[in-house]
Amino acid sequence: MKPINIRAIDAFDFLSKKVDSHLIDTRSDIEWESTGIPDLSSINKETYLINWEPVIDQTFFEKYKKFLLNNFNQKDTLFFICRSGSRSLMAAKFAIEYGFQDCFNIYDGFHNENNQNWQKNLPVKII
Repeated sequence: MKPINIRAIDAFDFLSKKVDSHLIDTRSDIEWESTGIPDLSSINKETYLINWEPVIDQTFFEKYKKFLLNNFNQKDTLFFICRSGSRSLMAAKFAIEYGFQDCFNIYDGFHNENNQNWQKNLPVKII
């Protein structure tokens, strides 16, 4: 099973309609502070943050798996976002390995160099 690629605008629509769906931002704390995070308050949800570290090792994988299992049901629908769609794709693939079945990668990212990204088209909250 592979993650499904989805546009940011479609992910937001899906998140607004499906109760057991969640958005996970896989960027770094420096990125969150400099550009903000997706704002889901208008649909009564929050964005979950997991600091995607520069070195991905066994310690990180254990921390990531624990984060997923402590915050979500394996039947939930999970949407992953990063700057450009690369880290989020990796995060979605690992979530599937950990037993989560319904995983989406927001391929146009938070502030990728395109006109379809989250930052240009959807609500953002500065933290």
